Order: sequence, then structure tokens, then C-alpha cells
Amino acid sequence: MLRSLRLTALSLAVVASGCGPGGAPAADPAPTLIVALPVDQLRSDLLERYDTLFTGGLRRLLDEGLVHPNSTHDHANNFTAVGHTTLATGVHPTRHEVVGNEWHIATPEGEWRSVYAVEDPDSPILGHPDYPGRSPVNIARPGLADWVLAQDPEARVAAISGKDRGSIPMMAQARGEVYWLLAEQGEIVTTTWYHDALPEWVAAFNEERMPELYGDTLWESIVPPGAEALTLPDSAPWEGFRGGRFATFPHLASAEATGLDDRRLQYNRWRQNTPFQSKAIFAFAEELIERFELGQRGPVDYLVVGMSQVDYVGHMYGPLSVEQLDNLLRLDRELGAFLDFLDATVGEGRWVMGVSADHGVADVPEALDRPDAARLRLTSEDRARLDAVADAAAEAAHDLEPRERAERVAAALEATPEIVRAISLHRLQEGPTGDSLLDLYRNSMSTERRTSRYRDYDVVVYYEEGMLANRGYGTTHGTPWLYDRAVPLIFLGADVEPGRSDERVATVDFAPTLAALAGIEVPDDLDGRAVIGRPPR
Repeated sequence: MLRSLRLTALSLAVVASGCGPGGAPAADPAPTLIVALPVDQLRSDLLERYDTLFTGGLRRLLDEGLVHPNSTHDHANNFTAVGHTTLATGVHPTRHEVVGNEWHIATPEGEWRSVYAVEDPDSPILGHPDYPGRSPVNIARPGLADWVLAQDPEARVAAISGKDRGSIPMMAQARGEVYWLLAEQGEIVTTTWYHDALPEWVAAFNEERMPELYGDTLWESIVPPGAEALTLPDSAPWEGFRGGRFATFPHLASAEATGLDDRRLQYNRWRQNTPFQSKAIFAFAEELIERFELGQRGPVDYLVVGMSQVDYVGHMYGPLSVEQLDNLLRLDRELGAFLDFLDATVGEGRWVMGVSADHGVADVPEALDRPDAARLRLTSEDRARLDAVADAAAEAAHDLEPRERAERVAAALEATPEIVRAISLHRLQEGPTGDSLLDLYRNSMSTERRTSRYRDYDVVVYYEEGMLANRGYGTTHGTPWLYDRAVPLIFLGADVEPGRSDERVATVDFAPTLAALAGIEVPDDLDGRAVIGRPPR
């Protein structure tokens, strides 16, 4: 039976007083380590679909954690950088201003310039000056890491992720120990925003441990016999970018790693689309905990462990592939070992964890039970045809005011079979209308940072449900449809009563809830709220 698990005012008062019933000392001191574990592209239904197969960390989350099955991102542009920044800051993208993995801004010359979410030419990657610089300069709001440091300057904040757009946004504006895997090079890196030089211990980790942690060349399935009945067949033309040529287990780097002259880079790129990155991320997270004594010194510390492999595998093979199930089973094992490490190192009841995802993902169109499934994967010709519709409408309305021209373009695009809705930026700026779809786009909008293909005409569009506008193989995300918005929201650890709650929650609740569980003060203008927790210290 589903039950409400919000703490009562009485229990909050007990926690605040430090006493248990009858005035006895409380047995549950506040946690000293907050762990945020975002799993890139972890759609909510995958945990339910494979529930009976989990025996490790995912099993512990589902059995011992507070699980919210009715959790969503409440914005339209569901991409990695957007979701991570939302989780970290507790506000919608229109306020933290990370509105896409990339966006376009107008130059003084009237052209559009592309901007990557965490790009910063003034902050080069240490040891790799030929790669683009990275920092949080494009993030407009502080987040959980900043709140932790504001409450106690002696606190320590750290992050490791498989992606720069996973690690940096989860730390918002805070400076700390912030790292990610430069997958092509097979190295853990950071930039001059965070360090003047790469710490010696990180260089040693790359040299001594990464060859073993990130050196696999064979991916064999660990899916138990019979479990394939829960997945799509392990062979399909939509898997991978070679028309299904390498769609089945076992996957061999020697056969599948191609495209570069440098064999090492070939193999590293191949590993990027396998589960093997996760081992390195968890090992580095443990190194951070031990080296900086996170959660072991008194102050409340903060650690991000960002798992990127569900996203990489999902894009390549699809969310219901045998490969994705194998990947989740490996994550289950590795997360279980990491939770045991937290108990042994930080101490049981001394840490609290939040688990969610930056976005969901669409099912592979060809696997849908629809006679017209093939048309759901737009071709370059389809996109050119839609562009021509927009251009023609704009030309016919060239002498009208910008708002009217945008409305004419939107109407023309909306008349096409592929586009369900086209909305002018002017309408989005008018304020709430009670239209839930408009609200999702309004939560994603920026007048300066444009993400729409039709930015020249001040129009945003969304395509038919299940349609992939720019992906020729596998699948992707980025829409306001529920499959891209429905992600887990799970809390585990100190002060968290196990169970499932029917309560409607959102990803903007992630950071304020973790803060509340650790007694951290939060800004009073958040879009999210704490769903459980204790008063600030």
C-alpha cells in the first residue's frame, strides 16, 4: 500500500531539539556527507521493468530508499546539461539559464554563434590545451554545493562524472574538486577554473589505475538466462551507427573500434559506448572520499558521482536493448559496492544520497507497434522540407511586425504532419496561461539563448510523440513528452524512511530535499521544495 512519508511537525521538532521521545537523546545525528548520484538517461520505468533482477545497489535503493515514482522534469528541453543544472540548483532552466547542451546567441553582426553549456575558452583543460576550455561561467544560479560552502566554509565539495556537462553543472558555481573523464584520452581531468595544475594524485591515478579500470576490450553479456524476454531482441538494424552490423554480444573492440588512425583513441571511443566507464568513476569517487576525508571531519561535505553510461549505451542501442539491461546489472553491482564503501568509510547513518536522472529517453521508433513507425525517424530531406515551409511563411510575412511574422511561421509549421505544436517566443513571454505545454516551454525559455531550429523566426516546435528529429540510429531525447521527463527521485540514508510515495514531485525538489536532510539552509526563492528533511542547523 502506498503511503505518505513526509515527516510530521512533531518529528521535525524532535530532530531539531536533539532529543528523542520523552527527552532522551536522539539516536540519529545529522549526516555529514551529502551524495548526489545522477544517472544520465535513467528513465523511471527501467527500474520497475528490471526490478526482480537487481541484487546490489539498485536493489538497496528500491528496498531501503524513499522512492517517488511520480517524479518529472518540468521543462521542455530535456538534455544533459539542462537536467543536471536543474537538479543542482532547485530552479527551472529559464532561471539558471542552462537551456540546452548548447544554444545560439546573436552576435553584434546579426549572426548566430553556437555556445556549449560549459564552454569557457579562458579555462583550458589541464594537460590537454588542444581541447576546449570548461567552467561554470554560463550557469546563472548557485546550487547545493554553493549552499553547503555558504553554511560552513570549512566544508569540502567534490564531483566526478563521465561528462563535463554532468560534473560541472552539478556543482553549479562552486569551486571545489571537480573532475570528469575525458573519455577519448581515458583520463580524469579538470580545468584552470578549479586548479592551477593537475594535482599529482590525479596524475598518478591516471597513470597507475586507469589502464586497469578503463582497459577492457571485450564486452560480454552478464544478463541471466531467460531475462532477455524483458528486452528487445539482441540484434536489430537500428542498433549502433553501422546499420546493426555490430548489434549482438559479445562486443569486441578489435572488430568495432574504427574511425581513427590512433588505435588507443579508437579503443577509448569504443569504451565510451560500453559499461566500462562506471568502474573508473566509482573508483575515483572512493579516492575523493578517502583523500579529502569527505564526511569524516565534522562539517557537512558534498560529493557528486555522475554516471554517464546509461546515456551512452541507451543512445547507441536503445533503452530496452539487451545491452542496456547488461549495463544496468553492472551498475547495480558497482553501486552496491560503493554503498558498502560509504558505510565502512563514512559510517552508516552518516551519509545521505539522492538519486535521479538528467532526462529520460524515447523508445526506438522501429520497435514501436505502429505501422508507420519508420516515418518517426526524420531524414535530412524531411528536415529540409520543414525548413522550406518556415522560410516560405516568413518570406510571405516579411513586411509584418515580428510577432505577427512569428505567428504566421508557427501556423505554417503546425500544419505539417510532423509538428504537433509550434509556439512563438512572444506567446511564451506573456506569462502563465493554464496551458501545461506552454508552461514546460516557458520553464525552458531564454530570450537571448536560443535552442530552436527556427530561432530566426522566434518559433519553437515540438514534434509528434515518439518522433526523432535528428537521429539516424539508436534513439535520443530532448522533448517535453513524458518519456523524456519521467525520471526517478530516490533518497537513501540518514533520516530517510523506506517506502514509496504517490506524492507528485519534480526534479527541482532534488537539491532542497538533500539540503534539508543535512540541515543546510537554502535560498528562499527556489522553484523546488524539500519533500522530507530536518530544519537548518
